[in-house]
Amino acid sequence: MPKKPRPRKQPAQKSQSRPENGAVLAALRDVRERADLLQAQLAERLGRSQSYVSSAERGVIRLDALQLADWAEACGSTLTDLARMIEAGWR
Repeated sequence: MPKKPRPRKQPAQKSQSRPENGAVLAALRDVRERADLLQAQLAERLGRSQSYVSSAERGVIRLDALQLADWAEACGSTLTDLARMIEAGWR
């Protein structure tokens, strides 16, 4: 007896195209601006280029949890505070 074909599942939506991603990007920018830092100043603190900061804030590159923690710390904040900002932005 032949097997019935399994129905195809819809692929999971990529996180970059989810509406909540806008809250992440806004929080990255907001925490930097609250620290009164220009992109170039934050980049220097992170040991990165200004284009890295710009790319992260525009969603061109994605940051992992450690990079988010570094970002927050360089802005005088914490990963917990950054997470709260992100959550507040999508609720």
